[in-house]
Amino acid sequence: MIVGKVATLLPFDEAHIPLVRKWVNQPDLRAGTGTEGPVSDYEHRRWYEKLMEDPTRRTFVIGDGAGADATPVGLIGLSNLNLRCRTGEYWIYIGESGTRGRGLAKDATLAILNHAFNTLALHRVYLHVLENNLPAVSLYRKLGFTQEGIAREHFFWEGRYVDTIQFAMLEDEYREL
Repeated sequence: MIVGKVATLLPFDEAHIPLVRKWVNQPDLRAGTGTEGPVSDYEHRRWYEKLMEDPTRRTFVIGDGAGADATPVGLIGLSNLNLRCRTGEYWIYIGESGTRGRGLAKDATLAILNHAFNTLALHRVYLHVLENNLPAVSLYRKLGFTQEGIAREHFFWEGRYVDTIQFAMLEDEYREL
């Protein structure tokens, strides 16, 4: 468990599978994650099993509140971990729409960055975000991520192609926060 000011990162246990499936089957969330169509129980369980066996991924449930009693509201993690190069790709989503805009994403992001740089000893954390996800783009800029580039028309969303923006934070930049 990793405790922040308003969010706690909890282990992603089997008990969370039905709730996470509910979140990912929400159309707005599904579009942002790149998931096509509703996810069946079978597909979701297979995804979870592969996720748990993948040494290049770390996934946590975002809890609203401090400690083990925090209410699950989303997922956050690092993927494409390369411990030789000390890099990893950050991702997040808040599944409970009523909890968005309360600072949970910011606090959870700071907690996962702490885990990335202090526990995993990463040198670089990067991410990709849809250009039209303005709250996320704003958050990443406020937290000190550096925009590194734009992948033009990289993602097909709501009938049109959308650019994605790549951001990254280096270890020394994190230490300056």
